[in-house]
Amino acid sequence: MLVIGVSLAFLTLATVNCRPNFAYNQSVPYTNLQSESFLTHRPDEFKPLDIFMSYNETIQWMAALEAKYPDKCKVEPIGRSYEGRDINAMVINKQPSKKVFVVANMHAREWAAMTSAIYIIHELILNSNNYPEASTFQWIVVPLPNPDGYMYTRLDRLWRKNRAPQQDNATGVDLNRNFAYKWELNLNEEDDDPHKETYRGPSAFSELESRTISDYLNQNSNSIVLYVDLQTFGEYILIPWSYTKDSAPNTDFLMSVAHAGAKAIISQSYEYYVIGTLSDLAHPVSGSSMDYCYFVGVKACIIILLTNEEYEIAPSTIIPYGQIALAAVQAMAVKAGE
Repeated sequence: MLVIGVSLAFLTLATVNCRPNFAYNQSVPYTNLQSESFLTHRPDEFKPLDIFMSYNETIQWMAALEAKYPDKCKVEPIGRSYEGRDINAMVINKQPSKKVFVVANMHAREWAAMTSAIYIIHELILNSNNYPEASTFQWIVVPLPNPDGYMYTRLDRLWRKNRAPQQDNATGVDLNRNFAYKWELNLNEEDDDPHKETYRGPSAFSELESRTISDYLNQNSNSIVLYVDLQTFGEYILIPWSYTKDSAPNTDFLMSVAHAGAKAIISQSYEYYVIGTLSDLAHPVSGSSMDYCYFVGVKACIIILLTNEEYEIAPSTIIPYGQIALAAVQAMAVKAGE
């Protein structure tokens, strides 16, 4: 039986539409990039886990890792954003046939999700010997699937959507309500309002960014054993479905994968993550990437809601949250790959 328990923080994540407009905290370190040459030739000395990297820094760092460790990783452009930024995946362990697909930061303000994806990339390339179980999978990690929205959070820290113009002089679509599975269900009135932060878009896959993720899922659905959408906040591990309280096929298997992740988190941090579905823990949501992933046939599709904080986190928490994310995803990959 799914664990049912709703926290105020989680309900806020799911439903809040009041978004203050303020600049980011200037006291927080946002860069240590000395020069592109330094990063290209000495990537091991760059400290991506000390800061919140910009989009350009992230792209340069990923390229530098590929240049130095071509046998371990490859940067794969998988799409472009509305404003023309590349959406890049880091492919790690190119030989294994079983794939783990990790996407973070579809909601722009969820920086802990992005930095946790960076941690996963960092560890699986630079410290791969510490993760022998991970070496049996090919990892595809997309830290910035919403690069325009992420960069805009430097001006408006709580911005959630992408930056594509919409009707009535509105801007942006909630990418995680724009996928073409049950998108047509009008479950929440505010999801149809272009001025609200959960606006689902004028049509399913109206956005370049959601189509980028869906294209990769469709092209690799037979080889992906685990899809993880890293989000914040609330300390939850969610399984399909998001749009209904009805059980998804193979729910017992999905629960076993989620429990493997929760157990790994307890071992790593002594934090307890609640397992369930979004429709049980808050309210139904249509058009999610997780539901679409499961619909196209990926074996296990999961959302992890990291942190018990809100959206602004201290740089000192980047590594602890990254450790939680990697421990959970690796354990769930092992279970899903059985």
